[in-house]
Amino acid sequence: MDILVNREVDRDWALTDPTGIERSVLRRNDQGGRTFIIRMKKGAHYPQHKYQGHAEIMILNGQVLISGVELSKGDYLHTRRGEAHDIVALTDAELFISTEQAMTLIT
Repeated sequence: MDILVNREVDRDWALTDPTGIERSVLRRNDQGGRTFIIRMKKGAHYPQHKYQGHAEIMILNGQVLISGVELSKGDYLHTRRGEAHDIVALTDAELFISTEQAMTLIT
């Protein structure tokens, strides 16, 4: 069996260009998708973006607005290919995100 284990104590975190956000990539796939966790400081904003495939988001901690929809710990959101959204942290927050394919920022 070829399983991937990513333990919290061994996790690497990288700061992202939008201030107040850091990301830890858990897995990458051959189509450019990723499974990752992001931490957002209260007030941090990740700008409009879309995925070339489906994306799944689970709120692990805190509260966020995703395209104007308020989500809290335990809430789940699914986006289809090409659906644009942004993310604003209403509190310090942590999100689990899994994508099929790469993301494109909308400028």
